[in-house]
Amino acid sequence: MEYLAGAILSVVVATLVFIYLIVRMAMKHEERKLSVRSGADQRTDQVLAETQAEVAKLRERVQVLERLATDDDSRLAREINRLGDNASIRG
Repeated sequence: MEYLAGAILSVVVATLVFIYLIVRMAMKHEERKLSVRSGADQRTDQVLAETQAEVAKLRERVQVLERLATDDDSRLAREINRLGDNASIRG
């Protein structure tokens, strides 16, 4: 009878150890998945910020082009001359 109790106790202990190891592996796996997701979220945020900055620049350029397209010719000529003067000062 003592032999049977010892065998059962050994099986129970081995089962508990095995369950503990499986749970620990599962927890590590979940931690890795979360770290990968958070890294992807950071990259997504960075790409989104870069895209928003690019959109802001493009909007500014479109506004300038719209203004140039809708203004009268004399104002356009003045703008071009002013830009040419600025370029010659720099160069």
